[in-house]
Amino acid sequence: MATTQPIPKDLRQQMMSRIELASEDDLVFVNRMFLLAEKDRLWKEIQEDAAAERAAGKLDNIPELIRQYRAKNKTA
Repeated sequence: MATTQPIPKDLRQQMMSRIELASEDDLVFVNRMFLLAEKDRLWKEIQEDAAAERAAGKLDNIPELIRQYRAKNKTA
């Protein structure tokens, strides 16, 4: 059984048409799925940015910065 792949240029309109006809429960579900997809996209972007910063050495002095902050903000 072959499944057809959505055509990206038509996909947005197809999704909009389906959303317009969806029940409220289905809309809540679709919204959750969109939020999960956005969270995953953002998490991947954050990981890539952190990896690039780590490779560039921008995170090397974090332990020293934490020590300085703690020394400066001691509650004596």
